[in-house]
Amino acid sequence: MKHFYLYFFLLISAFYNSQELDTISRSNLQGSVSMQFGKFLGTNDYLKELKHRDLIGMSAELTTQTDGSQEWHRRFGKPYYGGGIVAFDYLKNSEMGKPFAVYGTFGGVIKETPTHSWNYETSGGFAFNWTPYDLKKGYINQTFGSSVSIYINLGANYKYYLGKHFDLGLGLNFNHFSNGALKLPNKGMNTFSPKLSLTYHFDERQFAPHDSLSAFNKYSTLDVNVFGGIRHSIFYGKDPGFQDFDVDMIRKFEGKYYQNWGIETVYHRQVTYKSSLGLGVGLMYDEDYNHKFYQDENGVIQSTKRFQRDQVLLNIFPSYRLSISKFAIQIQPGFYIFKKEIDRRYDKTIFYQRVGFQYTVGKNLLIGIGLRSFKFHKADYIEWRLGYRIFNKKNSQLF
Repeated sequence: MKHFYLYFFLLISAFYNSQELDTISRSNLQGSVSMQFGKFLGTNDYLKELKHRDLIGMSAELTTQTDGSQEWHRRFGKPYYGGGIVAFDYLKNSEMGKPFAVYGTFGGVIKETPTHSWNYETSGGFAFNWTPYDLKKGYINQTFGSSVSIYINLGANYKYYLGKHFDLGLGLNFNHFSNGALKLPNKGMNTFSPKLSLTYHFDERQFAPHDSLSAFNKYSTLDVNVFGGIRHSIFYGKDPGFQDFDVDMIRKFEGKYYQNWGIETVYHRQVTYKSSLGLGVGLMYDEDYNHKFYQDENGVIQSTKRFQRDQVLLNIFPSYRLSISKFAIQIQPGFYIFKKEIDRRYDKTIFYQRVGFQYTVGKNLLIGIGLRSFKFHKADYIEWRLGYRIFNKKNSQLF
C-alpha cells in the first residue's frame, strides 16, 4: 500500500502544478466517482478458455473544468483535465491479481443543452498489481509478463444535470492494457464496460460562452528529439534438428533485455488549429536487431551478435500531430530504409507504427513517451523522449 500512497501523492502534486501553470481557478474543480460493469475479451488462448469474463471497476477522479476563456477551451468542447485512480476486480478470475491504475484524464463536451450533455473522455496511465506469467509457479496466463502495464481508456457518455452541482452519467468505455514488451509474454488485454458516474462541481456548474472562434494562421515547426528504451526479447520456435520439446520454456522466457536509442528530426505544418501534417527522418540503434537467439548442439538457448559490426537503422516517417494547448498526440507510421532481413522469426517488418504523447515545457523544451509497434498490434519499444523545438510560429518565416 505504501506504493499506492506514493503514486497518489505524485498525482495530486502534478495536478495542482498544472493548475498553477494554466492559471485556472480552483473553483472550477470537480470530483467524480464511477463504477464499471464489463467483460474482457478472449484475445489470447488462455483468456478464450475462461468461461467467465466479468469484471467490476471503481474509480475516483479530481479534475479541473475549463471555463471557455481560452481558444483551446472552445476548440475542444470546454474540456476538463486532471487525474484519477481506478481499481478492478476480475471476480471469478481473481488469480489475475487485483490491479489498480493511476492515470491522467482529459475529456470534453460533444453537445450540450441547459439540462444535459454528450461527452467524450480519454485516460492514460499505468496499472499495477497484475499476476504475471510464471512457469515456475505454474501460472501460464500469457496476458502479462510483468505486474505493471500501460493503461489506456477511451469512452463516451451522457450526463444529466441534477441541479447546479451534480451530474449523473451513463457511458461506455474501452480499456486496453499492455506492458509494451518490457517483459514477455505480453498478449495484453481489452475490456468493454458500461459505466455509471456521479460528478460534483465544487462551485456552480459553468456553461462555456458561445464566442466565435479566432482566425487561424498557418505556421510550421521543426523539432529534434533523442529517445531511448528497453525491451525484453525471447527465443521463438525451434532451430533445425530440434523438436518443440527440446526447447527449455523457463530459459526461453528468461530471455534478454535489449536497448534502443536514436535521434530524429520532424517538420510539421500546422494546417488547422488542431492538426499538423509533417515528415521526419531518424537514425536508430536497435540492440535487438543486432542480436539473435539460437540453440547450441545440446539444444540450450544462447544469444549472439547477428552482424560482424553493429548496424544502425535509418527511418523515414510521415507524421500527424493533434495539438491541445501544450500537449500533443502524434501518429507516425514509418519505414526502415535498407533494413536487412535474415531470419523471419526475429526480423520485424520494415513498416512500423508509432503513437506518441508530447508536452512542451516553456517555449521549446519537449518531453514525451511513445509506443513503437509492428504489424499494428505487436509492441516493440516504449520510447522515452526528450527534444527541442528549433523554430515555431514566431519565426517560421525563415523557412
